Amino acid sequence: MILFDLDGTLYLDGKLFPGVIELLEKLRRSSLQYGFLTNNSTIGPEDYYQKLKALGLPLSQENVFTSCEASSLMLKTLGIGPHIYVLGTAKFRQFMQSEGFIHCYEKAQALLVGFDTELDYRKLTEATRLVLKGLPLYASHPDPICPGDLPDAGMLLEYFKAAKPGTIIQGIAGKPHRWIVELIENRFQVHRSEIIMVGDRINTDMRFAANFGMRSILVLNGIEQPELGDIRPDCIAPHIRQLLDQYWPENLPLRVS
Repeated sequence: MILFDLDGTLYLDGKLFPGVIELLEKLRRSSLQYGFLTNNSTIGPEDYYQKLKALGLPLSQENVFTSCEASSLMLKTLGIGPHIYVLGTAKFRQFMQSEGFIHCYEKAQALLVGFDTELDYRKLTEATRLVLKGLPLYASHPDPICPGDLPDAGMLLEYFKAAKPGTIIQGIAGKPHRWIVELIENRFQVHRSEIIMVGDRINTDMRFAANFGMRSILVLNGIEQPELGDIRPDCIAPHIRQLLDQYWPENLPLRVS
């Protein structure tokens, strides 16, 4: 199975990189399964499906995986809720409510932090008070910065740890953590070792692959190669369009199921 990150990998600022449609059409005609994976929790999976469909990507709803769904799986598995405070967009709150969670402040049993592009001082104050009270803290994903240089959920997590020193993040749903892996395995009935992760970020996409025994392709899309640190992608492609031929799975030293 080929798993694609979205922002920075297939598109940037809502514009597809050259070769993406051709690559996905070639995959669709092959025997390889593929999916789309994002840590972005501003909108739920249905909205992401509509967004990708509008861009012209060949897909079905089951191809889309978001940290929203992984957050629900995480909290349900851990027995958290149903009363939680969702520090996130209205769309994120609506998705969590559709999963049986009740967004509230007074009765909240936990705080769930997402990528909140609608953040205001009231919401930040309420969430801070819950952290100071000692409520367990969870997050949809750990990214400090979203592509486009926007402050993301990880930055809020650091803020809360500064607000109350010693605060421990009890669980993170998205890449590079386990809950979104389980979501993918359950839906497609694949083992993580059968997945090739294609992404543009070292500390989320590539570390995600390394953490769970996936193979990986780092896509640069014209950006200078970042420091790899302890992470070693199986391949580094200068541009996503090169996966059409040069980096097509059959041409790589990767075992594809």
